[in-house]
Amino acid sequence: MSRFVLKNGNVVFGKEIYKRDILIDNGIIEEISEQENEPKILDCSSMYIVPGFIDTHTHGCGGFDFMDSDLHAYEVMSDCYLSNGVTTVFPTSVSSSNETLYSFLDFYQRMRDKVTVNMPGVHLEGPFISSQMRGAHNIEYVHAPKQSECEYLLGKYGGLISMITAAPEIEGDMKYLIEYALKNNIIMSLGHSAATAKEAIDAFKYGFKHVTHMYCATTSNRKIGQEVAAGIIEAAYLDEGIYIELIGDGKHIPKETMQLALKIKTSDKVHLVSDSMRAAGTNVCESYLGEKCPQNRVIIEEGVAKLPDRTSYAGSVATGAFMFKNAIKNFEIKMTDAVKMLSTTPSKLMGLHDRGEIAVGKKADILVFDKSLTLKKVIAGGKLYKEM
Repeated sequence: MSRFVLKNGNVVFGKEIYKRDILIDNGIIEEISEQENEPKILDCSSMYIVPGFIDTHTHGCGGFDFMDSDLHAYEVMSDCYLSNGVTTVFPTSVSSSNETLYSFLDFYQRMRDKVTVNMPGVHLEGPFISSQMRGAHNIEYVHAPKQSECEYLLGKYGGLISMITAAPEIEGDMKYLIEYALKNNIIMSLGHSAATAKEAIDAFKYGFKHVTHMYCATTSNRKIGQEVAAGIIEAAYLDEGIYIELIGDGKHIPKETMQLALKIKTSDKVHLVSDSMRAAGTNVCESYLGEKCPQNRVIIEEGVAKLPDRTSYAGSVATGAFMFKNAIKNFEIKMTDAVKMLSTTPSKLMGLHDRGEIAVGKKADILVFDKSLTLKKVIAGGKLYKEM
């Protein structure tokens, strides 16, 4: 079924919602109209039609992690993402040994086109982060960048990497990492960092353009010695050009904080991520963040992953469809803004100009939700992937 029509749906266009028909042909949106179209295939009366979701920060789901580097794992995760409305993902690493990191990158390179979900590039979260603000990352692998390491990593894998989360204040060859990354069109994201506002502002001048899961492992006002210093959060709010991601699981970010971020930055610069780990889309009570080894064990309780001693969250168990409904129902975010935060804004951030909105000429990655915001249809690459 390469040519078909989504009929009578309420289509989210930017800031408005209109009743329209959408003609899809050979994976591309060919026409959006108010008229009758043939062939009539999928009736979407009283339903909402939105672009497929884009998750730029996700470690895994369905019981698997991208660092498992296993084809079966990729296939299960692909189905889990698509079944929950995420049509584009950026597989995300955690701080690990170089051997494990390179294995992750090698396997991704071989498998990225063998699954249905779109995977344009990877997101390296660590190891170049602050040991003080590492969160659930294994301290054994957290370290400052070295030039030789950066040369090998980016020289061999630079074309695969879309984003690097790093702490700009840590010692080592950070400036070299930034310069090399920017030459390779890699987005530098400030995260897991103890930076002051001044250090964050300097990082933005150097080329950082994004903040990883703001409010989680990012600094705010605090006393350093006998002086009060602002932090990453204040710096990000002061710079209108900086994008910020917020975890949309309803656990990491309170409603009021989400609304404040939107009021200051707007949905043009705020996007939602799952930061999901392997337990997302399952009902397990124990799991692992990253590799399956004793030091990476986490527990799942109250709808979120935690370190066993409960000193820190360890990623979320949220899916795309859940984040969409949670944003609208619990955070009271307008549907048009929720769509931008899950689709349009991350597509602009990551340079995915062929998707992220319902428009003629865009990739036909499309979701259909009923009035209760339950996902009913998933179209990926112009093909009906699933109908619930």
